[in-house]
Amino acid sequence: MTRALAVGSLISVLLAATPARASTPAQEALEERAPALVSWKRALCIYTGCFLEPLVPDVRYEWGPRSREHWVLSWPVHPWALPAWDVPGPTLVLSPFVEPQLRLSPSAFRMLGGARLYVFPDTWRLGALVEGAGLWGRDGSGGLVGMGASFDFIERHRDTVPWTASVVLRRTWTGEGARLDVSFDIAVPLNMFQGTARNSGDAVDQPSH
Repeated sequence: MTRALAVGSLISVLLAATPARASTPAQEALEERAPALVSWKRALCIYTGCFLEPLVPDVRYEWGPRSREHWVLSWPVHPWALPAWDVPGPTLVLSPFVEPQLRLSPSAFRMLGGARLYVFPDTWRLGALVEGAGLWGRDGSGGLVGMGASFDFIERHRDTVPWTASVVLRRTWTGEGARLDVSFDIAVPLNMFQGTARNSGDAVDQPSH
């Protein structure tokens, strides 16, 4: 009887300890903080006017071995960013985009379509990005790849959308020759304004209503 009682007590202790190992205090705090974090990020973006960012052109400086230096205005629009993909090590966020461009003097219109992949160490807001796109333009069509450094303005969570400032270097290949350009850009995916994924009182796996 004593042995059976001891075994029963041990099983009870193990069952009681399992939830504690599955959800640490830090994880619980993050879960509780996430909805408020999402709302704060959206409110800050609205009050600072960042939702108007797609209307404000980025200025790119462009040069190439077969072309002169040019200034280029671009309007990158990120309709949405996919939920963060938390792999062992970094956090990955994929954001498709379309980007009209206008080269100045002599003028030429271009249209890009592609995707940007952000790579953030789990505890950092400073990360890297890579991107690729197809290009159609009056001064040549082809494709491009880009890379750079990116900073997310607000702490990340799986329910947040990255609101980033980035320095990006691109190389473009067209039938008219290759070229390089560099820019400083602000990216605000539009699905930031769709609402939170969860309410503060919801369980971890329950969607908000």
